[in-house]
Amino acid sequence: MKLLIYSLTLAVLLSQSTHAATIENTYPGVQVLQYHHVSETTPAVTSISPERFEEHLRFLKENDFNVVSIEQAAQWIDEGANIPRKTVVITFDDGYANVLENAHAKLKEYKFPYAVFVNPDLLEAHPSAYMSWEQLKTIDAEGATIVNHGQTHDHLIRRQENESEAQWQARMKYDVVSAQQAIDEQLGEQPKYFAYPYGEYGPELEALLSEWGFKGFAQHSGAWSQWSPDTAIPRFPASGRYANLETLSVKLNSLPMAVSSYSPANPLLSNSDKRPKVTVELDKTDGMNTDALRCFAGSDVLEPTWDTAHRFSVTPVNDIPVGRSRINCTAPSARGGYHWFSVAFIRPDSEGRWPD
Repeated sequence: MKLLIYSLTLAVLLSQSTHAATIENTYPGVQVLQYHHVSETTPAVTSISPERFEEHLRFLKENDFNVVSIEQAAQWIDEGANIPRKTVVITFDDGYANVLENAHAKLKEYKFPYAVFVNPDLLEAHPSAYMSWEQLKTIDAEGATIVNHGQTHDHLIRRQENESEAQWQARMKYDVVSAQQAIDEQLGEQPKYFAYPYGEYGPELEALLSEWGFKGFAQHSGAWSQWSPDTAIPRFPASGRYANLETLSVKLNSLPMAVSSYSPANPLLSNSDKRPKVTVELDKTDGMNTDALRCFAGSDVLEPTWDTAHRFSVTPVNDIPVGRSRINCTAPSARGGYHWFSVAFIRPDSEGRWPD
């Protein structure tokens, strides 16, 4: 009898373990962290102190996160590889000099690769604020990947007055393609990865990036996975108010949500579209507690309406603000943590503009 009980218990444990492993491997993804400044004297909203930044690195090391290069992550996702859970990519936008001064040595000490998205025009025009080409060559040789943030750090999807479609496309080609050419000329051929300034993108810009062979990185949250569009790859902000490890650790342990399509796919709304309805179609739901799925618009909790077993909708209960915002949706995973999905919005004012 004892042997029978032991055998049944072992069978249950093995079954649970196999089920858990299957669930985990069904949703392979990568958490991409986005930083800007590493400094105590720069704007707080885009900064993390050197001490807090080292806390992040120590947390990743002590909790057995697998920090990989942006190229390795892209290869795994493109190949549909079975990516280990707790895989992370570290990125910096803009290429500020304080990244070299306050972050590079620590990243090198921890043996963590990372990526820096740079603006060639700006780094040459403002040498005191940004890393020089020589400094970028140094960090490139010591574990960093130098990639494209455009020439001007402008609001690329915002049309200029009386700008024709052809003129806008030419401006985009200068901002994206000539920046890549400058990076390649200085550092040798680099991966064609582009981080949208301010995280702002839209279907027309995505189409151009795809035509030119780029992957596009944005700033809405969630894991990078096989369900992420190549031209709208999510990242988790990790600076300013997002630097808190208590909340960041939840995001680092999250899983992708298997979203096959969603609307509105264009983040840029009209000024009058104050409460956009979001509809999400899921490719699969196994291992995900859909009964507990909730969405969040700021501090507002949004209850989903399920149209089918794989499609739900939510609508904000209050007007979304002018400027950039997002709706985040999460659902508990049977493997632990949460499945996470985010929809980005840009609502202009009555003049068609919005804040930086």
